[in-house]
Amino acid sequence: MFTKEFTLPTEEELTVEEVNLSSPALRAAAFHLGKTCERENNEFMLCREEEQDPRKCLQEGKDVTACSLKFFRSIKKTCLEEFNQYARCLDQSSKDLEYRHCRNTQSIFDKCVLDNLNIERPEFGYFCRPKVISTLREKPDLHKPLEFPDAPEPMPERSPNNKARYGSRSYWMQ
Repeated sequence: MFTKEFTLPTEEELTVEEVNLSSPALRAAAFHLGKTCERENNEFMLCREEEQDPRKCLQEGKDVTACSLKFFRSIKKTCLEEFNQYARCLDQSSKDLEYRHCRNTQSIFDKCVLDNLNIERPEFGYFCRPKVISTLREKPDLHKPLEFPDAPEPMPERSPNNKARYGSRSYWMQ
């Protein structure tokens, strides 16, 4: 059996302050948070996709968490009451945390964030648009094949004139 040597990150490398909020609170701030921390989040997701190794993206993950914490601290300083009303409405409106029931509290929260933090709520579909992300990280070698030491042997290739034993599966109806 082939074993590959690798190291795990230390406890200190993995320990960060967490964003300890409920789902309604995260949903209430999702659009503004996504817009504010877009660069850090895109960098983290690009790293995860390119590197195919979460250990190489620890710093980018810490940057996302730090940006989120900074954002929520600024919300707490400036728009706490509006934020709490909006999150409470989302929590109590339905089991699916639907936005449509809370448009009034949403508009009050959006106005507070715009007036105090100068963060405009992104328009509908903003996060679905394709974007080109520029990064300062080195481009990884994407042509290097992934190694799976415990992978089973591949199935043998089937010859074109080797037919199924009891007929073809594509013609099962008459």
